[in-house]
Amino acid sequence: MTTNSPSELRQLKDKTFILTLTLTKVDITASRQSVITKLQAEYETKGFRKGKAPLEVVTGNISEPKLIEEVLNNLLTKTYTDKVKEHQLHPVVQPQIKILNPPVAFDKDWQIEVTGCELPKITLDPKYQNEVKTINQGKESDNEKINLTIESIIKHSQVELPSILIKADLDNKMSQLVDQTQQAGLSVDQYLKSKNLTLEQYQQNLEKQIKTEWITNLAIDSIAREQKITISEEEVKALVSKNQQLAQNPNLIYYLLTQQKVFEYLKKL
Repeated sequence: MTTNSPSELRQLKDKTFILTLTLTKVDITASRQSVITKLQAEYETKGFRKGKAPLEVVTGNISEPKLIEEVLNNLLTKTYTDKVKEHQLHPVVQPQIKILNPPVAFDKDWQIEVTGCELPKITLDPKYQNEVKTINQGKESDNEKINLTIESIIKHSQVELPSILIKADLDNKMSQLVDQTQQAGLSVDQYLKSKNLTLEQYQQNLEKQIKTEWITNLAIDSIAREQKITISEEEVKALVSKNQQLAQNPNLIYYLLTQQKVFEYLKKL
């Protein structure tokens, strides 16, 4: 299968990228044949043993929409991966897919728009350091000082968060809400009513929280790089020894340790 499908890349200031891909009829036909062959190997029906049914029998028992879906997933995944590598992109969310020339059919090229994003860049005004010094000299508790420090960092941060990034997190958290309320024997409406919130208000609050978390995380990463803060393997092992479940999420381990070291640095300003 060829992967030299024509493509066009647009990159926006907020690190959103839009790839316009053309999946050619030649590639589509080859992918269709590959998908059918794989389905044939698993196909079992009366009169034929598993994997022994003729291709025409297998094809005749697969709906066209299902076959198109399989071919699209197969071909688009490969093409998208290749184009991301070619353009040296570093996606951080699942891409959004849009068919530009519907309906999708096997007798023509497929024009597809793929939207994703990379991590946005953040700029920190050095003025935050003077504010943090003042906070450190205050009489508040350590937790209160941390909260004030985070507020100061956010206030002095400049970053444009991609909408697709926020939407991905929002969708994920809304899905978690559905699961959690179901486990508690409640509907989402019942839960929101108990909190005296409308769905719109809840989503607005959640979006604000997500943006705050992203700005904080990006700022912490920026400070860590600026101050050349690193995490050693020994520190990772020490943390995992205290909480074995963390071993399943290496990224979280490095983030937690980096966050701890950044706040230790800020506390000494």
